[in-house]
Amino acid sequence: MGIVSALFVVLLSISGLALHHSLSLGLNARFTNSDLLLNWYDIEVPDITLSYTVDEHSVSLIADALYFDDIRMPGVFSTLQGLVGTSFGYLAATDTQLILISEAGELIEILGSVHGVPQGIQHIQGSSNFADGTVYVSTREAALQVNLNTLQWVNAEASIRSFNTLAKLDGDKTAAIQKDYGGSLLSWERFILDIHSGRVLGGMGVFLVDLMAILFVLMAMTGVWIWSRRRS
Repeated sequence: MGIVSALFVVLLSISGLALHHSLSLGLNARFTNSDLLLNWYDIEVPDITLSYTVDEHSVSLIADALYFDDIRMPGVFSTLQGLVGTSFGYLAATDTQLILISEAGELIEILGSVHGVPQGIQHIQGSSNFADGTVYVSTREAALQVNLNTLQWVNAEASIRSFNTLAKLDGDKTAAIQKDYGGSLLSWERFILDIHSGRVLGGMGVFLVDLMAILFVLMAMTGVWIWSRRRS
């Protein structure tokens, strides 16, 4: 009983120290993409919702994350309306935002309502002349054009006829995106916390930790009793 309880004391002490310094260790911001742990937690990586491609590059939406090729963009996103090429790289659109991305896949800026971006974007279309920075945006109410260099919005002279088409990614790129996204679903902080509480083993683990707690109390009480008898 003493040996078993000692092992649990060591485990609980180490996990407790790690949780106590979780912020400094960055455990809440560090994630594991171990298939073994994800399967243990029954965490299923979702499928890619939709993708758009321009040239050899793509932008994809998976759950609440947006990927340019296999690079995750900072932020939380719920929709994806298209992708066009520009003079600086690429421009992706959600229903309320325009996302500027460099050719290397780095996020340049996210344009929103404060920049004049309309609500309810349905389609975007690039200009044949990248240098002028013009992009066409279609909503339910109107067709607009914006100069990305000056952020000036005006009504489009003609309706937008050519829209992005949905694309299907190849297996390698799909697997890379899903693996990266899966690595953001289980933090080390949660895993260590579940070890500390026993929840990593489900209900049986919680019962086992409770049993060990009772054992700790018994060991302490019997230890004091044995010590007091030896003194007397």
